[in-house]
Amino acid sequence: MSQIHIARHGQSLGSFTEEEIKEGIRSQRFVGEDLSWKSGMSDWRPLEETAVAWGLDAVPAKSLAADDELPLLSEPAWERRDECGFFQALIRTIGAVLFHPRTTFTKLKVDGGLLKPFFYYLLMSAFTFGVTLCYQMPSILKNPTLLSSQLEGVPHRTLILGVIIVWILSPIFFAGGIFISSFLTHLSLRLIARTKEPFQATFRTMCYAVGSASITQLIPFVGGIVSAIWGVITYFIGLKKVHRVSGGRLFFAILFSVVLFVVFYLVIIVLASIAMSYLPVHVPVVPPLK
Repeated sequence: MSQIHIARHGQSLGSFTEEEIKEGIRSQRFVGEDLSWKSGMSDWRPLEETAVAWGLDAVPAKSLAADDELPLLSEPAWERRDECGFFQALIRTIGAVLFHPRTTFTKLKVDGGLLKPFFYYLLMSAFTFGVTLCYQMPSILKNPTLLSSQLEGVPHRTLILGVIIVWILSPIFFAGGIFISSFLTHLSLRLIARTKEPFQATFRTMCYAVGSASITQLIPFVGGIVSAIWGVITYFIGLKKVHRVSGGRLFFAILFSVVLFVVFYLVIIVLASIAMSYLPVHVPVVPPLK
């Protein structure tokens, strides 16, 4: 049998094999009100009708009036980019996370894996960072001391090459930052809010929230401030929905995670200072006066 396409409330849920449809019926992922179509059919028909004709299991005609029973579509759209298309999924995800975070994170799969949100976060962060560097480049070339006082007098070609290298290496730092912050936030949620969702629930939420908010960095002059504020609000809402905790407990958990991050940062600085102290120091030998 060819692939069977399923739609709900005017939106496609994707195409599935017979076995996937049977499993979806048993798990109540699909219901009788869903529309189905396959090659050779002239129009979409309710699944409760076509399932019988195709020899599949009977489908319960269950209504999906409530959002908390069975989500119409898993969110965000980035999870379905094979179906939506790359750029459409990207744009829809940004809009859904920034402007409809409650709905989006309510429908977020907490066990959907790390790779897709991680790729989304790196893509958004590296893109906005690169664009920001581009429109800041004239100011940097005019006054290199904006970055460091040691860059005064450095040739423009060297500055441009250095900025390009920083941009190429930036995903490494973004990756480390999101994993560390997600781990510390998840640890705080476990200790303070007593949440039971897995680490990937926190990681996926933070990737989509912070990654989407990074696009606001492109706003001239105030982009950094807007991105920070919008990112905090978005991932606060996201964590609240995904972990199903009260706002008060979540606030103290996030506050505790900030304390853990500061402690972690200080420990790294101390360890780095200790390591530097053991490095051999070259002392020039001054020849004796004659």
